[in-house]
Amino acid sequence: MAENDKILKYQQECYANYLQSIGIQEPYTFLDGNPIRPLPPIQTSTQSLMIVGAYPSARFECRPSPRDPKKYRLVPVANNLQPFGPERYFDGLKVRNLESAEGLNNFLLKPLHISVEQCWITDLVKVFLFKSEHIDSCSDILPSFDREANRANFPRYAEKSLLWLEREVRLCEPKLIITLGLEVAQVVCRRGFSSADELLCRSIGHPDALNGAPTLYLPHPDACRRFRKWQEIMGHGVHIAKSWLG
Repeated sequence: MAENDKILKYQQECYANYLQSIGIQEPYTFLDGNPIRPLPPIQTSTQSLMIVGAYPSARFECRPSPRDPKKYRLVPVANNLQPFGPERYFDGLKVRNLESAEGLNNFLLKPLHISVEQCWITDLVKVFLFKSEHIDSCSDILPSFDREANRANFPRYAEKSLLWLEREVRLCEPKLIITLGLEVAQVVCRRGFSSADELLCRSIGHPDALNGAPTLYLPHPDACRRFRKWQEIMGHGVHIAKSWLG
């Protein structure tokens, strides 16, 4: 089977079977019933740089609260198009950008002089997860919305997702894997109680969970956007990554 056919087969299987494989029951939907779907990798360059985030965000809308029309609630309503993909849309009040995509480009890809088309970009957990504040906002807009927050289940979903990520590593055969954020690093290197200072950008690892592929644990771009400390640590990681990518 040709390489592109193998990648397409993986994308199809992930889209069809991922939710059940990690224990999320369907129907799994946003506020208006729009189905929440897995996001397989779309940027799938092989033998290059693989980038692994935690889980996808979503498209959000600002809607007036039925209890106070002057108060607006930000609610998730639709899937992103791809992991860390550039998205610009109107949310009902203003134009919104997917900040994680901008951060990935500004803090990692530009300094590496690499484009997204030269990478394999994916998430460990491949579906949007609800935080408690999302549930509060959705319940305010639609009181019958009864979904539970499942963001706290990330470690369990992530463990079950490692088999999917291992398949991607075999397909990609990356020169280097970069994980983004503490939670992904904790799962991948099996050090669930380690701190960000202990794990992020210390050295290249070869985790069994990723078939021993060279792996560098870096901060999430959102943290770099907010804190100078993580910008500097990301810069150190970029220096290490350049030596591996050649």
